[in-house]
Amino acid sequence: MYYKKLDIDDFQSIQKKVVEYITKFITDDVNVSEEKFSEKVSFNFISDEDLRKFKEDIPELFECIRRELGSEVPYMAYVYIDEVEALALHTDGDNSIKRRIRLHWPILNETSAETVYYKRKKENVDSIHHAFKSGVNGHQYDPDDVYEVDRYILDVPTLNSVKEIHGVDVISDKLPRILLTMRLSNEEEIYQKYFN
Repeated sequence: MYYKKLDIDDFQSIQKKVVEYITKFITDDVNVSEEKFSEKVSFNFISDEDLRKFKEDIPELFECIRRELGSEVPYMAYVYIDEVEALALHTDGDNSIKRRIRLHWPILNETSAETVYYKRKKENVDSIHHAFKSGVNGHQYDPDDVYEVDRYILDVPTLNSVKEIHGVDVISDKLPRILLTMRLSNEEEIYQKYFN
């Protein structure tokens, strides 16, 4: 399994608050600059202080994650895509780090892209290390070395296996596409439950 869409009862009411909050946050983000958004995709950490404030301002979101997954959110970032191009095929993070999943939460223009998962055509496929300006890193893969195995649209909160090769196909010019990505405090337990 590459992803697990979550069926959250009060998703629409929480979503309305989260979208309004995050779009305002991004607009007001003092760290945002033209340089920050010069890549096809910008990955932007939400500081510990801003995350604390977010938890105070919209407790429903974090209560929902506790209820659905039994998890706290120690880390959050937003991903901003503003080009009609497919993103490089990649895995997230350093290969030595065990973290394997993230909770992705749609914010804006979620139906403008599909997350696509791939498998290697042979066991020893080379990858190229890549680092975003924000410091986030991962490994990129040549499309000729892989084949597609699954795809989905991020229209509801979804657990993603980020150590599997994946990319994003932009299927609409309705951009920017914005999503939240969250690390979960009980990631291994969630991985064993949904992905093993």
